[in-house]
Amino acid sequence: MNDSKLNELFPTSWDQIPAEYRIEPIHQREYLLDGEMRQWTGAVSEVYSPVCLPDADGTLQRQLVGSFPVTGPTEAVEALNAAVAAYDNGRGEWPQMSVADRIGCMETFIGKMLEQRTLVINLIMWEIGKNLADATKEFDRTVKYIYDTIDTLKNMDRNSSRFRIEEGIIGQIRRSPLGLCWRWAV
Repeated sequence: MNDSKLNELFPTSWDQIPAEYRIEPIHQREYLLDGEMRQWTGAVSEVYSPVCLPDADGTLQRQLVGSFPVTGPTEAVEALNAAVAAYDNGRGEWPQMSVADRIGCMETFIGKMLEQRTLVINLIMWEIGKNLADATKEFDRTVKYIYDTIDTLKNMDRNSSRFRIEEGIIGQIRRSPLGLCWRWAV
């Protein structure tokens, strides 16, 4: 491939990028802790795309995707303590919630994910350089995985709702979560 054909493959200005794939940098100034978004005024880390565009001088510059909070040990311990308290050795709200209610929380989460589908796909393209087809597949595969997990839980719950007799003992198996996710799913 000659240089001119190679150069035609890459945009030389922001205007050459189709409008539906352009993004505005997202500067996250909140972080999730104990089920609530908390304001962050500390250090942040900037995220740059592997995609480069020439600046006014013609120098290639990586494009800013956005920035996120750089939390520290204090926030890590707070998050750990919140998780321990929420799980409460299997007696917390999420582990005690019915299967139907946990599924409802996850379906709400998936609905919120789907509302952001186009943005997330564009961010995947800009942040890690995947093409549109691969970024779309990645998003859709993640949603399908969550739905498949929900379907598996429904089947397991149906199967375990029956009484069983083992060695003359009648019992019923009740499954419970081994960890947390409800704080970000509701």
